[in-house]
Amino acid sequence: MAIPSDRVVYQCKMHRGIFVLPVMSALSVSVPMVAVYLVMNNFMSHIAPTGFRIGFPWPIYLLPGLVVGSMLFVVALVEYLKSEIILTEDRLKFKVGLLSVGSTEMLLSKVETITLFEPLLGRVIGYGTVGVTGTGGTAFRLRFLPNPPHFHSLLQELVNQAQSGRRTPHTASPL
Repeated sequence: MAIPSDRVVYQCKMHRGIFVLPVMSALSVSVPMVAVYLVMNNFMSHIAPTGFRIGFPWPIYLLPGLVVGSMLFVVALVEYLKSEIILTEDRLKFKVGLLSVGSTEMLLSKVETITLFEPLLGRVIGYGTVGVTGTGGTAFRLRFLPNPPHFHSLLQELVNQAQSGRRTPHTASPL
């Protein structure tokens, strides 16, 4: 019996799209606060004596959004830097997480289902999620994968080869 090879066919990190959430969170908190400040200032200037101003200068109202966005950005950065997805001829290995690191390895011959999900923003900037279910119901999602259709088709091809026992040569294609 041949020894299973562990030749890497594909290797990548999470897509940089993981940083969209921190930016959107910062904007979704800051923009309404600045808008309320500007509306209230305009309203109060019409009914109050000349030169009336509300509280603090408007940049202070950006602070809550910047704090929330910064915290989420640090979490996303650490998760991005610690992520690792490796597809070999025989197995799929991945490691993601920040405080609780999840590391999984699955033999390709044990894969039952592979799903592909690309949200609208993911299709525009090039990321998506590939879900993998193995025998026994073990399931996991590889989120923020770069070029998910390519990874999905490559994974399907390697799973078919692993389950049928035939091999074709591949070249590594990290993104």
